Amino acid sequence: MKLKMMLLSGAVMIGLSGCVIPTDRTYYKPEPGFGEAVSSQSCGYQRTKLDALQRSFDDYRVKVKAEKDGRNGVTISVSATIDNPKLDINDVAFDLTKVQVNQPAGRDDLAVQYAFQQQTGESIWLSRTFLLPDAPLEQVIELTLKPGAIIMGDTLSEEMVFRFSLTTTFDVLYFSINC
Repeated sequence: MKLKMMLLSGAVMIGLSGCVIPTDRTYYKPEPGFGEAVSSQSCGYQRTKLDALQRSFDDYRVKVKAEKDGRNGVTISVSATIDNPKLDINDVAFDLTKVQVNQPAGRDDLAVQYAFQQQTGESIWLSRTFLLPDAPLEQVIELTLKPGAIIMGDTLSEEMVFRFSLTTTFDVLYFSINC
């Protein structure tokens, strides 16, 4: 009985403290000069955790992450946080005609996979996840948000370019029940 209790306690402690797995990671690494490299999540990969790009302006921030979707394509997640107490959620929108991905000719167009908007207090969060189908291991992903791609009342977003390069590197994957 005492052994069972020790094993159970040990298992619970390991589960709560987390698990660390050495591994290789193939991912789209943010390129310097195209925004600030930021983490896309709190847990996960440690050495390559800065896997998204963010651009900050007076009243808004835009964050972009590119990743393989597991089905021979690439997903590109774009989120904007608007901090303007004068705006309502209905005053904010994406103009999808001003979103462009540089890709080889003959590929399918960018498709919206998920769309989400939420207002919390004085902040509005706007998110779009785009699918770039049939893009197996594309070496470079470059997303351009043309001026006005994000509409915030009477204010239009500036032009922004985000670039990612496919890379493989050794990393440590960390996860726990607290993440």
